[in-house]
Amino acid sequence: MSVPPRSIGASRTYRPFSGLGVATRVGFGGTGFDIATPLATRFNLRAGTDFFNYGTNFQEEGANVGVNLHLRTGHVALDWFPFGSHLRLSPQFVFGNNDRILATAVIPSGSTVTLSGQDYISSYSDPLRGSGRVDFRKTSPGFSFGFGNLIPRDKSHFSIPVEMGFFYVGQPSLQVAFTGSACDPNYPPSIGCQSVDQDAGFQKNLAEFKARNDHNLSYASFFPIFSIGVGYRFR
Repeated sequence: MSVPPRSIGASRTYRPFSGLGVATRVGFGGTGFDIATPLATRFNLRAGTDFFNYGTNFQEEGANVGVNLHLRTGHVALDWFPFGSHLRLSPQFVFGNNDRILATAVIPSGSTVTLSGQDYISSYSDPLRGSGRVDFRKTSPGFSFGFGNLIPRDKSHFSIPVEMGFFYVGQPSLQVAFTGSACDPNYPPSIGCQSVDQDAGFQKNLAEFKARNDHNLSYASFFPIFSIGVGYRFR
């Protein structure tokens, strides 16, 4: 009686670091790449990085605004294939998180900006300039699931990894500052303008603006993971 042949994935034992797979991919974190090596038949150790830059300029209520989105992260993950197939579950750790959002604003002379319900006019002699940034903590835990094994447990060398999940970044840090002089619209410019560094009312309204948006950022504590790519196993 003949015995059905067993698949390579079922018969081969995968020793730690006995192979190498690489992948390039695109997703919410930008462009990235991964490298992976087996730890056991159903476990891989995987590490990689993602990077993305985007900048734009626009006008908002008379202000000239510039925004730059800067994404840079590294990660290490343990890929577990519970059914011995391409489905995987991956607890992971994000490190070197350099994600940040930078913004600048130039309020032309005579234009109005509103902070916490109070209107201010940008000075003709010392126009208002604003800057802001949002930073995230450097290390974060995460979890994802997906399909595709960078170290296929059969004869194939190519794979199409797909990944979905999230990592927890905690409360993002918001920084906002203004320079220049602001004018009270209820007074003539000759007596109603003052440097914002010395204007207690302006600083109070700015602090309220920051506190309100700090609260709004608390909803951004989880960063989504989604990517798709192409992988290759060397051995």
